[in-house]
Amino acid sequence: MRVAHHLWLLAITLLGALHANAAQDPLELSASLAARVQANTAWQAQAKKCPAESMPTRATLQPLRADSCQGAGSMESCLARCETGDANACYWLANGLQPAGGADEGYEPLYQRACSLGVISACTNRAAGMLAADADSPEVRQCAVQTFAKACDLDDPWACTMYGFHLSRGIGVKADLELALKVLQKSCTFGPQDPACSGAEKLREDILRARHAAES
Repeated sequence: MRVAHHLWLLAITLLGALHANAAQDPLELSASLAARVQANTAWQAQAKKCPAESMPTRATLQPLRADSCQGAGSMESCLARCETGDANACYWLANGLQPAGGADEGYEPLYQRACSLGVISACTNRAAGMLAADADSPEVRQCAVQTFAKACDLDDPWACTMYGFHLSRGIGVKADLELALKVLQKSCTFGPQDPACSGAEKLREDILRARHAAES
């Protein structure tokens, strides 16, 4: 999913200039929008920062509303609304562009922008994206863990699951099984069917099993 297709994106962009009035298929539209995100130097610069640095306070959080970026016209509209500061538009546009498989720079900055505008789940997604791109970097791991910790404190279920995982393994942070178990209790806000919850429950079982084995 995270393999760069720079030449393909460039070709689609150039073709779009020649056929501006032609109907675009979904892949062409995604590539065109991603190219516009890549061309936004301010967004690209912001995306290089750790999400924890620009995370909103509880008072400025924006609720994650229903996806309004499905369909060609809606995706175009979402980019325009994202440019004017609509956090949900940025989040859902990133969510829509990511499966197209283009370069990270075509959608990750949208998660970062949504994060800074108040959607806490976007902060978690951006930190996860950084890990997927460069999990071997100590700086990236530390940034991701800081982001997960702050987002968990702001009650994002996936952030709590991710933070609990890193605490249980001592990745990017000192291992702390008791704290891991504590934060995992916040992963089931949306019920047992939520993947964040089921993942947390599996992790909790692993932690308890390992602790029992160590005490035996």
